[in-house]
Amino acid sequence: MDAMPLREALRWMILLIIALVAMTGLQRFFDGTSAIEPAQAAVPAWGPSDFSQALQMLDRDVARSRARLAAIPDSWAAHEALAMSLHARGQLNGSHEDLAAALESAENARQLAAEPSGPVLSRAIVNLALHRNDIAAEEIARMDSFAVPADPPDRAEVEAILGDVALYAGDYRAALERYRAAEAMYPSAGSAVRLADWFRHQGQFERARATLKAGFDRPQVTPWTRAALLLQLGAIDLQTGDWAAAERYFEQADAAFPGWWLTRAHLGQMAAVRGDFARAESLYREAMQGAERPSVLDALAAVLEAQGRNEEAARIAQAAAGLWKARVASHPEAYADHGFEAALSQGDTAGAWQLASLNYRNRPYGDGRIGLARAAAARGRDESARAILEELGRTGWRSTEQYRVLAEVCERLKDQSCVASARKAALTISPLAFDPRSDLLFFSNH
Repeated sequence: MDAMPLREALRWMILLIIALVAMTGLQRFFDGTSAIEPAQAAVPAWGPSDFSQALQMLDRDVARSRARLAAIPDSWAAHEALAMSLHARGQLNGSHEDLAAALESAENARQLAAEPSGPVLSRAIVNLALHRNDIAAEEIARMDSFAVPADPPDRAEVEAILGDVALYAGDYRAALERYRAAEAMYPSAGSAVRLADWFRHQGQFERARATLKAGFDRPQVTPWTRAALLLQLGAIDLQTGDWAAAERYFEQADAAFPGWWLTRAHLGQMAAVRGDFARAESLYREAMQGAERPSVLDALAAVLEAQGRNEEAARIAQAAAGLWKARVASHPEAYADHGFEAALSQGDTAGAWQLASLNYRNRPYGDGRIGLARAAAARGRDESARAILEELGRTGWRSTEQYRVLAEVCERLKDQSCVASARKAALTISPLAFDPRSDLLFFSNH
């Protein structure tokens, strides 16, 4: 099994920050406050102290929203409230079912709302979470017709969402402009994460680190937010080859917000690269409790295979592939990337190409281009793969993965100059870029 790193862990962390914003959508119905406030306003300044407490809080929010909707089923605002609480819980818990239900509730709210009212910012957030980027942008455009201008936190979130849309479209300059505008309007942990993510994609790792560290000083950073920032810092060290420093950040994240499945998954992969497979397996199984998480199943399969437990590994990988396939069928934009990885690992090169092409059409940014190149190479189209990757390099995008793939392609094309150049570029980012243990890194590894 070719255990390539999953692409969404870092973007997931950004959406987790958005989810904290979305939690405030409940408040307008109970105390008349704005639907979208600063990220930390939905909870006490200190926030829930661990994953279990946060999940219990969101369980209560979902239950209250459902009760309100049952009482007034024709209210678009009640549907919006349910969408926001489900979205927040889905981001925390990694639950596809919650995210899918949040989307359904947001769409119901839009159908019930009279123009120009409706769940504008909340619907944009929910659609963005499932990579329906065009719909998110279309919803944001409705705000131009509002008689009352949005307040600074809302306007900042609008700019940030448009920045995300631009990033996914491959327009990195526009994305940076939007992110900087959001930061100027209302500095928040969310804007720090987005800016840091932009710098990281451009290979500006020190600027990314400094930007993330500034996020800790933003008002009312909750334990959940703090853990997300620490995971991001660890991810940068992971990508630049300091795996020991990365693990220390992941441990700090686990201490800041104990019990979070995403942190346990990051710690599991670090145990795996150290050869502590028993610890890795235990952490992965713990990370799978409470929701179906095919990303963790994929990582567990790799650990089992590394121990020679090939039959177990094959069963786990097949189960993960089945989950990805089902999710692609229900929400293709959101899961085409993951489905591509699963198809490739199962040897389905035709299916991998189809899914990589779908993902690229929806999100022609760096990771989408790399996936397309890998799918082309898997079908023997090395010249096409090389052209895709060289074009990507001219955009300023930088990752070890793009250069690893380019080196492999050029090796088959017998272009040793290209191989040497690609290897040098990858090793400049990370001295461990070609370490075979990288195949055990499934989260935040590029």
